[in-house]
Amino acid sequence: MSRARVLLTAVLTTLLAVSVAPEARGAAGDPFQPDGWIKLCGQSLGCKIDPLPHPWLGKDIYNTTGRKQTVSVDIDNGEGVRFWITVQNDGTQSNTVEVVGCAGNRNFEVNRVLLGKHKDQDAGATDLTKKYKQGTLTFDLNAGASVVFTLNIITRYGVGKTYSCVTALHSANATGAQDAVVAKMTIF
Repeated sequence: MSRARVLLTAVLTTLLAVSVAPEARGAAGDPFQPDGWIKLCGQSLGCKIDPLPHPWLGKDIYNTTGRKQTVSVDIDNGEGVRFWITVQNDGTQSNTVEVVGCAGNRNFEVNRVLLGKHKDQDAGATDLTKKYKQGTLTFDLNAGASVVFTLNIITRYGVGKTYSCVTALHSANATGAQDAVVAKMTIF
């Protein structure tokens, strides 16, 4: 009887380990693992509508779908919205993280992408917009290091329209080491 119990325990332990979702397991010990987090700064100029605080989503969650790392917001016609996105190297070695951003569309314009956390437009901030939209933005990060940038999107009068802006992260050093965060907006 005790041998059967040991066998049953081993089978259940194996099933539990296999059934845990990949985003819950993390990438502990992986040499190259990008991690993206996203946070709503707020709407309007200077994040005045729907002001802080908002939680960060996506820390230590790794997937390419944005599951458990998507911020959704309803936004008024002609309004702007800002998101803060953190890119962290959760790997054990230095890594170049490639950022492939969204390009926007006729109802949702990717207005500016600025290095750092900005509640207001900052003419002196490093502008990352072109590289973000073209998918050529990269960050060289030591193990555990991170960088934050601000994603600003403006709506263009499309009541009922929804747009999901995916920011995908890829390791330049390891195929398959990826993550993604999503800013999802619906115009009301």
